[in-house]
Amino acid sequence: MRALPVLLVLAACGDNLGPPPPACSWEQWGRSAGHDGATCARGQPLERALARITYDPFLAGEVADGRGDLLVHYQVPLLAGDDVYMLEKAGTYTPCTFGPPPDDEETCDLYRLETQVWTERRYRWDGDDLVAQWTFASDWKPVPGIRFEPVFQPAIAGDTIAIPGAGGTLFLVDRESGQLVERVMPFATLDPDTYTVGGITVSGDGTIIYSTLAIDHDAPFFNDARSFLVVVAPDRRLVRTIDYATLIPGAPAATDVCEGQFGKDTPRPLPPPPNPDGTPVLPPPAACGSQRAAIDAAPAVGADGRIFVATRAHLNGRYSYVAALSPGDLSLLWATSLRGLLNDGCGVSLPADGVDGEDTDDCRIGATFGFDPQTNAPPAAIVEDNSSSSPVALPDGGVLYGAFTRYNDFRGHLFRFAADGAVAAMYDFGWDTTPAVKPDGTVIIKDNHYGEDADGIDLGPFELAHLDEALRPLWHYTSTEQNSCARDPNGTIVCSPDHPNGFEWCVNAPAIDADGVTYANSEDGNLYAITAGGNLRDRFFLDRALGAAYTPVALDARGRVYAMNGGTLTVVGAAR
Repeated sequence: MRALPVLLVLAACGDNLGPPPPACSWEQWGRSAGHDGATCARGQPLERALARITYDPFLAGEVADGRGDLLVHYQVPLLAGDDVYMLEKAGTYTPCTFGPPPDDEETCDLYRLETQVWTERRYRWDGDDLVAQWTFASDWKPVPGIRFEPVFQPAIAGDTIAIPGAGGTLFLVDRESGQLVERVMPFATLDPDTYTVGGITVSGDGTIIYSTLAIDHDAPFFNDARSFLVVVAPDRRLVRTIDYATLIPGAPAATDVCEGQFGKDTPRPLPPPPNPDGTPVLPPPAACGSQRAAIDAAPAVGADGRIFVATRAHLNGRYSYVAALSPGDLSLLWATSLRGLLNDGCGVSLPADGVDGEDTDDCRIGATFGFDPQTNAPPAAIVEDNSSSSPVALPDGGVLYGAFTRYNDFRGHLFRFAADGAVAAMYDFGWDTTPAVKPDGTVIIKDNHYGEDADGIDLGPFELAHLDEALRPLWHYTSTEQNSCARDPNGTIVCSPDHPNGFEWCVNAPAIDADGVTYANSEDGNLYAITAGGNLRDRFFLDRALGAAYTPVALDARGRVYAMNGGTLTVVGAAR
């Protein structure tokens, strides 16, 4: 295993701020077991880089395989006092291959990512230096066949750090020494086709909760799969599993045939005109598959201990659910389908002005009002495997979840579910985000609009949205940066104007500090701090403008801000 480049020494915030409050740690995805993304720390001004760590040496290959975009989900740094725990990739990178022009067809081996090694590394602030302490190499591998590389997301669990392992297992590693304490084995064998998926969640009492997925090795998304929720008791003596396939009453069975969608070869605009007898043309039905966990989502835990999960049919994301489980016996409290909730398709979120024979994403003239053109039926929200969106537990016992909906320009819908599972509110938003929730119950979410003009220029707008408890907008902060910038080898920032309508917000989990300031990174390469009133406080250029780099932001107890760009973690804070 070759050594990886790590740049550690820049100025830290200094020790004149006093000892960090322990309650302000960032110990898992979304900071807490509820994933609210809010901290009691007050963020420092974004004035200088305090440290930089290169955690992904495979950036060039990943961007090439993404045709200019970085299609990788990365863990959020775990922060406890002056300790920092962060992913570091090792091994080798196996690229895709490209055919000759003009087609330039891309071919990627199904298991090519398994040549990489995912390690967790502990750092510690020592005065002004962030110093590496130990590295633990996991045998975890990502589920194959997902366009965005799935997330490897450990969590702090008391004196240990829970690190995903192969075969649906979990390593419990001593935080101080980096030594293995034990390996959680929920199944009798270590099956290489069983994967630990999504983020690890640790509840307030120390219970560890995560999901597994077992697939067919040769046809992971053509044959059925099996998935379990794993719950590890605080004393680690009891490990319970819940089969997702039996969790949701009324969900389609594995062998059921479900609603399909029109293929790429179906003439546009969609949906097709009615049959001669006037009946609607429907797409061929598609296999459903068993209910399973979302590949990139972390379970959430509410204040009363209830567990929230997002599930989907393995082969058909149009049959998705959000569910709540009792913390005691893990019985189902409620499960709400994401079907039958929407009516904002043709003529609402996209025009119904497409003329037959045109290649257009608009609906055909005469399409049924509100329908999804891909199905010619009422829209269904999707638990999307390429999204790291996770449930967010609310103080009133409810939960937020951001689902994907292709028909509204590849955006999504944020749903607020009440404590009994009823839909309390919804909001059309830009996808792949775990929203942050302020102590007053209001919500911060990214709100990208992905449409393009005839020249392929993104139209936008690209916004951060502050929503009230009913998911009604209080303010929007719009991206106005027009320049793609990058640092050259001597540190000079070189820019070119190529984004007249701004850049996407690529944050997939924003952070909120004690003053209500929102911290989020953008595809323009900057980290932003937006005040509670929706105004720019300050911003800091990280490294480069880079597309599709969906990454989270975290704050430590001293208010240092941890943001990612281009395979590098930059810690940003106040000047001396």
